Amino acid sequence: MAIIQSIRNRAGLLIAVIIGVALFAFIVGDFITSGGFLYQKSKLNIAEVNGKKVSYPDYQKILLHIENILKIQYQTNTLNEEMAEGVRNQAWQEILQSLILYKEYDKLGLAVHDQEFSDLILGPNPHPLIMQMYTNPNTGTLDRLKLTEDMSRIDQLPEDQKKLWVYYEDMITKERLYAKYHALIRQGLYVTTFEAQRRQEEINNSVDISFIQKPYTSVADSTITINNSDIREYYKEHKEEHKQEETRNIKYVAFDITPSEKDYNDAQEWINDALTEFKEIEDVEQYINFNSPPFDPTNYSKGVLPDTIDEFMFNANLGDVYGPYFEDNSYKLAKLAKINYLSDSVSISHILLPVNQTNIGPMQALADSLKKLAENGRNFAMLARDNSVDPTGQTGGDMGWIKEGFNGRYFSDSCFYARKGDVKITYSESGLHVIKITGRSKPMKKIQVGFLSREVIPGNETDHYYYTKAVEFATQNNTLEKFEATTADNDRKAIPVFGLKPLDNNIQGLEGSRYIVHWAFQSEVGDLIDEIREYENKYIVAIVTKVNNKGYIPLEEVQATIELEIRKEKKAEKLIEEMLLASSNAESIDDVAKSLGLNVQSATGVRFTSFSVLGAGNEPSLVAASLSAEPNQLTEPIKGVNSVYMIYVENTGETDNQFNNTDMTKSYIQRNFANRADRSTFEVLQDLANITDNRVNFY
Repeated sequence: MAIIQSIRNRAGLLIAVIIGVALFAFIVGDFITSGGFLYQKSKLNIAEVNGKKVSYPDYQKILLHIENILKIQYQTNTLNEEMAEGVRNQAWQEILQSLILYKEYDKLGLAVHDQEFSDLILGPNPHPLIMQMYTNPNTGTLDRLKLTEDMSRIDQLPEDQKKLWVYYEDMITKERLYAKYHALIRQGLYVTTFEAQRRQEEINNSVDISFIQKPYTSVADSTITINNSDIREYYKEHKEEHKQEETRNIKYVAFDITPSEKDYNDAQEWINDALTEFKEIEDVEQYINFNSPPFDPTNYSKGVLPDTIDEFMFNANLGDVYGPYFEDNSYKLAKLAKINYLSDSVSISHILLPVNQTNIGPMQALADSLKKLAENGRNFAMLARDNSVDPTGQTGGDMGWIKEGFNGRYFSDSCFYARKGDVKITYSESGLHVIKITGRSKPMKKIQVGFLSREVIPGNETDHYYYTKAVEFATQNNTLEKFEATTADNDRKAIPVFGLKPLDNNIQGLEGSRYIVHWAFQSEVGDLIDEIREYENKYIVAIVTKVNNKGYIPLEEVQATIELEIRKEKKAEKLIEEMLLASSNAESIDDVAKSLGLNVQSATGVRFTSFSVLGAGNEPSLVAASLSAEPNQLTEPIKGVNSVYMIYVENTGETDNQFNNTDMTKSYIQRNFANRADRSTFEVLQDLANITDNRVNFY
C-alpha cells in the first residue's frame, strides 16, 4: 500500500507539473502572438505627439463631449455622418492644439487673466460669440440685461445651457490665447528697407530681349547613354524630392444592382391593382402620401404638364384618372384632385422676424401685434421699416410680384389663397413673416394633380442575386493574380483607385465608402476585402494592389522618371556645347542663330513677376537670366525647362512704376507676411511636432 500511495503522490505531482507547463506555454504563446498587455495597451494609442502618447479612450472622451454639445445646439439626439466626421476632426484638432500650442503658450508666458476674460464677456466690445448669443433680434444691439442675468445665475441654469456656457468659455479662452500668439509672430515679421526696394525693382523693372532656343527634343534619345551608376547617383542627390506619404492603391469590381424583369412586373402589377381603389378614394393627398412619394400641391396652369396629361386633365372631370403609364423608371397614375381659379401671380409686402429656439414665443406675439396694427389701418410700410430684418424693410417691405411656390409651400399658399388687402402670418426658412397682399393678377383655371407612383427598384431576390454574384467573384478571385487575370477583359472591368489617404472619407464615385479606406490601410498587397457591402446600389469587391509606406519612394519606382531627367541633363550638355561653339566667333545673336539653323525670337516687357515668356512658355531660368544679364551682350547658354537658350538684352527700363513708395511697399509686404503667418503658423508647428496619426486604425 505504501508503494501504491507513493506512486499516486508522484503521479499527482507529475500531472500538476504538466498542467502548469501547459498553462505557462499557453499564456506565453498568447503573450507572443498578441503582443501581451503592454503591446495591447500601445495598440490603444490613437496618436503620438512630440513623444507623448494619446490613448483612444482620451480621444473618445473629447469626441463625446463635442458631440454632446452639438446635440444640445441643434436640439437633436443623433448626428448624420457628415456631422460625425466633423466632430472627429474637431476632437483631433483639440488634441493637437493642447499638445502643441499650449507648450508654446507656456514657453512665452501667455495667459488670459480674469479681468481680461470678464471684458471679453461683459466689456464694451464683447467676443463675437457673445454678440451672436445675446443680440436682440428686434434692435440688433446687445441685450446686456439678459447677458448679465445669465452670468449671475450660471449655476441655476438648466444643465444643457450650463454645459454650453462652459464650452463657450473654453472656446473664447482658446481663441484669445491663439490671437495673442499670432500677434507676437506677426510683430516679429519685420520688412527692411532693402527688401522693399528690392521688391520695387522686381515689380517695376523690365527688359526687352532677343533669344534663340534649341529644344531637348532636337537631340535623339538614342544618342544618350545612361548607366546604373548615373541613376543611383541622381537618386542619392535628389532623394528629398522623392518623399511620399502613406497611401494605398486598390482596384474594385462593382456589381450594379439593377431591377430584373420580375421587378418591373411587380411594380406594374402593384399600380394595376391600385387603379380601382385610387379612382374611388376622395382624400387624394392622404392616399398618395401614404402609398407613394409625397403629394405635389402645385396648381398647374394649362401647358405646364406634359402634353398628353395636360390635354387629359384640362378636359377631365374632378376625380378622373389617367393611366397607368410609365415615366422616369416608375409606373404611375394621375388623378385630377382639385380645380381652382387662382391668380397666376400676386404682389406682396412683408415684415420678416427672425425666429430661433429661444425667441419663438415673443416673435409670435410680435407678429400678432403687427398683424392687428396693419388690419386696423397702421401704415404697413412704416411697420416694415421699424421691425423687418429683411433688406426690403428699408423700402417698406415691398417684394413685388411673385409666382406660386415662391419661398416654400406655406409662404406661397398664404399669398395665393388670400384676397387683396388681407394680412397673414406665415413662415419660411428665413423666419416668421407678416405679409400683406397688395395686388392679384386675373384669376385663371388651375388644377392640382395627384400622381400615384411606384418606382421600379430591385427586390430582395434581385439584391440577393447580385450579392451572390459578388461573393462568387470574390471566392474565385481571391489572389491578386486571379483578380487581375479575370478583370483583364471587357466583361468584368476593375476600376483602379490610386493614392488613397488614411483619412479619406470616400472613394470617388462611392459615397459612404469610408469602410473600404479603413480596410485598405489594415491590409497588405493582394488582400481581398473582408466584407462585401453595398454602396449606392452596387456591391463592391476590392483588392489592395499597392502599399506605399511613408518615407522615400524606392529607386525602382522612380527609375523611369530619373532616367528622363538624366537624359534631359545630358541633352542640355550637348546643346550647350553646340551653342558655345557656334557663338565663339559670332558677333551677334543673328550669327549664332544662322550657324545653328535657328530663328531669332523677341519678347518685350519681361520682368521678375512674369509667369512666362512669349515664344518660350513657363521658363523661370530664362526670366531670371534676362533680368540679370548685361545690356547689349550675348549671354552664355541657359538651361531651361524645355530648351537651352541664349539671349541678348535689347532694352531695360521701368514699366508702370506701380510701387514707387518704399513705405507703401513695406506695408504691402508686411500684410503678405501677416496673411502667411495666419495661414501657416499651426501647420508649421505640426510639421515640427513629429506627429504619428493612428486614426485610420480606429475609423
